[in-house]
Amino acid sequence: MHEYDTLLAGRAEATFFHTRAWARIVTQAFPALQDCSRIAVRDGERFALPLFRWRRLGGLLRTTHSSFPFLYGGPIPATQRGWEAFWEHVARLGASFTVLGNPFAPADGTQAAAAPAATGPETTHLLRLPPSVEQYWSEVLTSRKRNDIRRLTRKGVAIERSRDPADIAAVYALYRRRMESWDRRPGLVYPLALYRAMVAAGSDAVRLYIARFEGRLIGGTFVVRHNGIVHYNAGYFDDGARRLRPNVLIQERIIRDAIEAGYRCYDFLPSAGLENVAAFKESFGGVATAFPRWEQVGRTQRWVRHLRKRGAGAPSSGSASGERA
Repeated sequence: MHEYDTLLAGRAEATFFHTRAWARIVTQAFPALQDCSRIAVRDGERFALPLFRWRRLGGLLRTTHSSFPFLYGGPIPATQRGWEAFWEHVARLGASFTVLGNPFAPADGTQAAAAPAATGPETTHLLRLPPSVEQYWSEVLTSRKRNDIRRLTRKGVAIERSRDPADIAAVYALYRRRMESWDRRPGLVYPLALYRAMVAAGSDAVRLYIARFEGRLIGGTFVVRHNGIVHYNAGYFDDGARRLRPNVLIQERIIRDAIEAGYRCYDFLPSAGLENVAAFKESFGGVATAFPRWEQVGRTQRWVRHLRKRGAGAPSSGSASGERA
C-alpha cells in the first residue's frame, strides 16, 4: 500500500475522494488537472494532504481544489495540526482556491480553526444505515414511500449493475442531453473519460447501477463505496421515462445493497441548493448535514471574469446557450 493511503487506513473521516485511486482517476480524465497532493510532517506526525491544481487558458488561470471535481477534502488525520499544514500547502499553490471540508471529520470546529476568514456552508444528506433491509423499510421509509417503490416495481423497470462500456456511454449520453437543454453551458462539463476511468478503477469501489425498461436503458447512477461509506456520485435519467421514476428504484437498490454488504452510511452528496432534490433525498431517510466550504478568487481570475461578463453583455449575432458560464 502506498504510504499516503496508509495514513488513511483506520480513519473514519477518510473518503474515497482522499485516496490515490481517486487522484489517478481524475488526472487521467482531466489533462489540465495537476495532482499536488503530498504528505506533510508536523511535530513528528504525518498527514495526507489531497490537493489539485486546475489550469485553464493555457495555465493563465490556476485554481487549487481540495478534491476534484468539487468533492470532500482536507487532511487525514483531520486534526488541527493537519489543517494548519493543509492551509500552508494551499497558500503555496496560488491565490485562487475552492476547498470543501468533510462531513465525516470531527464536528468540533477543527476544520475551521486554521482556515482563512472567508468561509461558506455546504450541505449533504447522510443516511445512517440500519443493520437490516427489513429495519430500513419498517423504521426509515414512510408507508407512502414503501407503496411508491412497490407500485413502480410492478411497472417492469429492471435495476441491474453493469461495467459494460456501452452502458457507460449510454448513461453519459443522457447527461449530455440534459446539458444541451440548459440555456447556458455549465462552467465544467464532465468528460466521458471520467466515468470510464471510474468504472475501470477495478475492485468494487465504483459501481454503475442502470435501469432498463423493455430492454431500453432509461437511467444510470454511479456510486463509490469505501471505508464503510457509499457515496452517490452522479445519476442521469431519460426524461421520456419520467413516469417510471427509475431514480427511485435505483436509490432503493443502492441502499439495499449497501445494508446487505455491511456499510454504515449512505452519502447522497450536496444538492446544489435545489429544494426538490433535497426533499427527494430526505424521502429516503437522508439527514441534512452541514460542512464548511472556502473559496477565494485571485486577482487574475477576477479580471478574466470581469472581461467575460462584459463580453456576455455585448450585442451578439449568436446564441448565448453555447457560451461557457
